[in-house]
Amino acid sequence: MIRLIAEGWVGTRASLRLLAFRPGWQDGFNTSISGFWRSFAAILAAIPMILLIQAATARAGGTMSYADQFVVQALSWFIFPVAAAAACFVTGARQAFVRWTVVHNWAVLWLYFYLFVVWMAYTAQILPTFLTALALNIYPYIRVLVHWRVAYVSLGLPTITSALAAAAPILAIELAVMAYLGTLQVPG
Repeated sequence: MIRLIAEGWVGTRASLRLLAFRPGWQDGFNTSISGFWRSFAAILAAIPMILLIQAATARAGGTMSYADQFVVQALSWFIFPVAAAAACFVTGARQAFVRWTVVHNWAVLWLYFYLFVVWMAYTAQILPTFLTALALNIYPYIRVLVHWRVAYVSLGLPTITSALAAAAPILAIELAVMAYLGTLQVPG
């Protein structure tokens, strides 16, 4: 357990260095097969943020239940490696799949943290509604840029190829989430 916590701490710090374009991030990730499986424990660090974000959105009038949020998060965490594997196969970067997944799993904690800060600042009435809306509307762009950066440095592919590889899991996750949420709507 201590090793997992230490690995998470190092991986999260390394991903911040990566996202800030600072050197020295490469040594912060355990890209072995055991590191691959342990990187999925990043969801444990995300769960408190997800629960508080869900509480804040419910307080603001959101209609998604905690159970639906759980399904959405599960879809995201299960679909990413499958779509990433397909993207690695298509782009010929199969050897980089484990590295990409490990780096991704630790780096997405910063995306959760971004949403957490926005929703908590809004809930605490520190952030006005229009700034909250602005921050939430630019989030999809931030998400794409983070995924692109992670794919670019992890896969070792040219810029545009990395962008296309990064788009595959994002698109697959969005389609799965939209399909799931579409099943929740009551026919009118």
